[in-house]
Amino acid sequence: MKSLISYSVFVLFLFSACQPAIHTFYWGNYSSTLYEYKKNPDDKTLEAHKAQILIIFDESKENNLQVPPGVNAEYGYILLKEGKEKEGMEYLDREMLLYPESVVFLKRIKLEYDGRNK
Repeated sequence: MKSLISYSVFVLFLFSACQPAIHTFYWGNYSSTLYEYKKNPDDKTLEAHKAQILIIFDESKENNLQVPPGVNAEYGYILLKEGKEKEGMEYLDREMLLYPESVVFLKRIKLEYDGRNK
């Protein structure tokens, strides 16, 4: 009887270990394009990284996943640097809604940006 219980626990453990991982976020090739942009900061690598961020937005929505932390904020910051203030601020606001722990940091970014552009 004791061996039957041990065997049952072992089999249960074995099958639970084979269950696929549950993904909360879709990262795509984010780290690769970010690395390339940081290594060679030019228009080509920036555009590739922006395209990857847009893919992350699309894939996350399509697969009912959350956009990873920081991605909305990064895209918003890129847009602000390109002079697209309204759109950039919207992405910063979206980041604050998804990840309330970022509010203090992003409010400071928004205040500094507003201060520089007045």
